Amino acid sequence: MSRRTLLKTTAAAGAAAGVATVVDPDGAAAAPATTAKTGAAAQAAAKAGAIPTPEQYFGFQIGSDGHLATWDKMVPYFQLVASKSNRFVYEEVGKTTLGNPYVLLTISSPKNLANLDNLIAANSKLADPRGLSPTDAQTLAQTGVAFYYVQAGIHSTEVGNSQATIEWVYRLATEQSDYMSSLLDNLVILMVPCQNPDGLVLVNDYFVSTAGTNYSRTYPDLYHHYCGHDDNRDWFMLTQVESHMNVQIQNKYHPQVFQDSHQAGSSAPRMFTPPYLSPYDINIDPITVQQTDVVGLAMQRGMTAAGMKGVGWGAEYDYWTPSRQYCVYHGAVRILTEAASCSNLAYPLVSNNPIGQQTTDINFIEPYDQKTWTLRQIVDYVSVAFYSGLETVAHDTYNWLYNFYRIGTKAVTRTSPYAYVIPAGQRDPQAVRDTLEIFNLGAVEIKQAQAAFSAGGKQYPAGSYIIYLDQPYGGFAKTLLEVQDYPLLLQYPGGPPQTPYDVTAQTLPMLLGFQADAIPSSFSVSTKAVSTVKAEPVTMPDAPASGGAYAVGPESYGVYQIVSKLQKQGIPTFRAAEQFTDGGRTFPAGTFVLPPTAAARQVLQNQSKNTGIPVSAIGAVPAVSGVQLKAGTKIGLLKPPDNLPSGWLMYIFDQYGVKYSIVEAKDYKNLSGKFDAIVMPQGVSKNSITNGLNANNYPADDWSWAFGVGDAGWTALHDFVTNGGTLVAYGSGSTTAQSLFSLPISSILPNDSTKFYCPGSLLSQELDPNNPVAWGMDPNHPVWFNEDRAYQLTSTTTYPVEVVAKYPDSGDQLQSGWLIGGQYLNGAVNGLSWTVGKGYVVTFGSEIGFRTWNRGEEKMIFNAMYYGPSAKLTAAQFQRLGQ
Repeated sequence: MSRRTLLKTTAAAGAAAGVATVVDPDGAAAAPATTAKTGAAAQAAAKAGAIPTPEQYFGFQIGSDGHLATWDKMVPYFQLVASKSNRFVYEEVGKTTLGNPYVLLTISSPKNLANLDNLIAANSKLADPRGLSPTDAQTLAQTGVAFYYVQAGIHSTEVGNSQATIEWVYRLATEQSDYMSSLLDNLVILMVPCQNPDGLVLVNDYFVSTAGTNYSRTYPDLYHHYCGHDDNRDWFMLTQVESHMNVQIQNKYHPQVFQDSHQAGSSAPRMFTPPYLSPYDINIDPITVQQTDVVGLAMQRGMTAAGMKGVGWGAEYDYWTPSRQYCVYHGAVRILTEAASCSNLAYPLVSNNPIGQQTTDINFIEPYDQKTWTLRQIVDYVSVAFYSGLETVAHDTYNWLYNFYRIGTKAVTRTSPYAYVIPAGQRDPQAVRDTLEIFNLGAVEIKQAQAAFSAGGKQYPAGSYIIYLDQPYGGFAKTLLEVQDYPLLLQYPGGPPQTPYDVTAQTLPMLLGFQADAIPSSFSVSTKAVSTVKAEPVTMPDAPASGGAYAVGPESYGVYQIVSKLQKQGIPTFRAAEQFTDGGRTFPAGTFVLPPTAAARQVLQNQSKNTGIPVSAIGAVPAVSGVQLKAGTKIGLLKPPDNLPSGWLMYIFDQYGVKYSIVEAKDYKNLSGKFDAIVMPQGVSKNSITNGLNANNYPADDWSWAFGVGDAGWTALHDFVTNGGTLVAYGSGSTTAQSLFSLPISSILPNDSTKFYCPGSLLSQELDPNNPVAWGMDPNHPVWFNEDRAYQLTSTTTYPVEVVAKYPDSGDQLQSGWLIGGQYLNGAVNGLSWTVGKGYVVTFGSEIGFRTWNRGEEKMIFNAMYYGPSAKLTAAQFQRLGQ
């Protein structure tokens, strides 16, 4: 068969009928492209005839104005197609966060599906070519088929792509043509029709339920229970169950292509595909970068040939951060497609002028010349792009497979650096364990030293972890362990910076707080493979003698898992406010001290085993000042609808078992009765509190919790603190707290991005570990800075105030990422603790809780919210443990 450039299906006419309808350059439908089959193919066609078209099954044409298919009908349709087509395998990979099915459809020719295990095995050999000769690799490339993984619907208000998969499924199952046979013979298509089914249920069901009402049609809250729109910013921390299932698919099948299908704003190009903007992460293989361009430009060609205008590449999106692209460190290209959105999810966008950019450029050849844009057009554009991507890989499978081998070969012969060593016995075992779990999920090989050894001129103890980089996915480990050096990219010489699409740094040792050393050259050590990550073994001490106590250090952020268990069981928990010594050992300020009861021992023994955090026994409780945590401390979380930082905090709180609840509108009548401490994260503003959701736009039964509380509620929050409550604010939440209490701070950073710019980087910081907010912190733990605020303290008499964190007075402020104008940070204040009336307020200009990434800093949120409500004890009271 000739290599057609697929002047492809209009999803409107062809896909619904099971016939490929090509489009001439003027957009008119041409003759069907289906080639009749006989014999076995005719029997297959008769079987496929039992599959209803999407329009027959759903009762409307996919993409028609004001209609969205819902997940409760989509899943049975996919199951029906798989039961009636020998081209499909339906699999429920697992359950999502809210218990919905996460679906994988494996699509190929019957011959390939019958041989699927062997095809997967061949792909695995090419992905890890150790022991595979070039000749054997060539044979596998000649006899194998490429794997093309496409997913849709990770961002649930971007409705068009998941809707389009319904038509893709029908066409791939039923079309009898040489063209379709060529695709299915040469590819295994892995399709996840919705990467975030929970969100599809929330958004599409809400859309359907509000039909015919005056309510807003768009679901107003996070459409992933925890991380909302950030659910594709989780592909290196891998915290969410949906991320795990996505990675599970990639690790099993080793696809050559991963197509990540999205929608952009309504004014964006009608469709974006790669090539991307600069920069690209140097840990992405150059072959991968080039092949990304090949597929993206093939999509552009396919859409242009089909008469689809307004498509473009090489704008806005870069190839940098691993948070959005796990696949590229595992041999697959990432093809981001971004279709422009229409109006109110599923209604036409209408303009008085042609929509979007009207000037031509090499990466935007034909402006869109129409005044309307519809959901049906989104389905058409994404469908042509999808089939164009399939086509370019299916017609060149040998090169795709052999290049996959080349990428793997370069990875397993890497020489610089040779390895990373994570020394044993670090101050935060939780940080080390979390990192190892990320690597284990990411198919990175981990070794553990069986004896002490020397590497890079340094001695390391037995038990240290070693990540050799000459392995298939060493690049994934390398990009997470090394310091990022983001290039200085300006829009023009002397002009403003070229904005990164996301952030610029991801150095795990700095984010979590542990040590990892790059070793440039080879060294000798006896190791064992680590296949399962477990907490390091710890030994529970003997019960303390009379007058003694148990002690747990404050260094690990994992210690709050223990605190939550103690809180849940009502076990008295104390913290020393000063450094002390016992038995020749020094314990830092913030050390947790517990009476030696049987209940306390049981919790400590279980939790120490689970976390690897050691427990000590001290001979005598020291005579130092301290605090007693309030039993059952009640935490409130300010969570405006669709606020991502509060969603991430919900996840951490749930993981750690924190007793918390969302602050609802009705709670403002008695905040002090319900909460001891309230957390105000990034994105909480006075407007989100006083105005909230418009009560006219959302049904009260479901959304009254998020309605505005007016000035009376604003005053109630103020009084909650002044009457003795605790408020912990960070990021823009600190600006809100400043407004609430007239805090005497002023921002000192220039608003001109040519002078100061820091888009998600790690900077130098000086912390006071004797301040309760920073108990257990490394005094030089880096600060995560994402276009945040830095302050000058303008008065020390308005309120009693202490500096928790500041930027160094001089020196290079940048530790990892990108920073312009670091000198403006010199001596600036970041974290402050205030006494406001009878209450306690903590403010951080930076985002100390960012997507669960900077957990080393995030511990200070916990420190503050438990410290504020605690009972303050004199040295004598502490020595008696509150008696």
